[in-house]
Amino acid sequence: MFSIIVCSIDPQAAGRLRQNVAATIGVPFEFLAFDNRGSGRGICSVYNECARRAKYDLLCFVHEDVLFLSQEWGRTLAAKLREGDCGVVGFAGGTVKTREITGWCLQLRDTRRNYYRPGRNGETVRVYTNPASVDYAPVVCLDGFCLAARRSVWEAAPFDETLLTGFHAYDLDFTTAAACRFRNYVCNIVRVEHFSSGSYSPEWLHALEAYHGKWRSRLPMFAGERPSDRQVARMEREAEMLKIRKLVRLRLFGRRENVRMTAGFVRRNPFYLQSWVLVLKVLRYELFGPAGE
Repeated sequence: MFSIIVCSIDPQAAGRLRQNVAATIGVPFEFLAFDNRGSGRGICSVYNECARRAKYDLLCFVHEDVLFLSQEWGRTLAAKLREGDCGVVGFAGGTVKTREITGWCLQLRDTRRNYYRPGRNGETVRVYTNPASVDYAPVVCLDGFCLAARRSVWEAAPFDETLLTGFHAYDLDFTTAAACRFRNYVCNIVRVEHFSSGSYSPEWLHALEAYHGKWRSRLPMFAGERPSDRQVARMEREAEMLKIRKLVRLRLFGRRENVRMTAGFVRRNPFYLQSWVLVLKVLRYELFGPAGE
């Protein structure tokens, strides 16, 4: 029923995940862990190859630092995935994807999440945002730590291994392509734990720039009804502001580029209160580093 696909760099972690899946999935499965240590292959290439080799109709692309906490989760997801209009199901996503560079969500209000993560004191913390209290929340894009889809969805929108040759933005691209034909969802009735919080680097930014260049004519996209033009303009402005804050906080550029980005935003939005909040934030980052926020 399920082909579990993993791009692995840690055989022990992949082994733990295999054991976890066997103990919890509740349906027939195969486990395709591609040993990608030292190969230089991007995740899109690995995922496409494994999907072509998969013998089952339902595909689950999952990171090896994930554990499934619910029993019979395979039956639960299969029922949703077999709905004709269902695209990709995951556990964290956003209802808005702006033209301006962002990750899979914009603000907290646009986020839908259901997963567990390790807390600071060794406890397990639930990350949960489901304002409509639904079993499956519609979204545009999904985080890539676990993505489930029918084979036909993957065939209609395979991972773009030509554009994305590394390990970033593959999830945005795959789920955006699926959202053009189907409906994507965050699942709120299966429990999973994810042990990492992602990584940010110049390669991450370059992948996002490539993704946005590819989809620029289709963005922005919304999981529900399109907001008014005024609301869309506000979202794009928020997205640009958040992008600048993040890039400055991550110190991916030097001070001159940080000042240039900030000054350009303020010139275009001089009467927007958050423009001046952004100036203060950037000054704090520059003077005190990320901990200054």
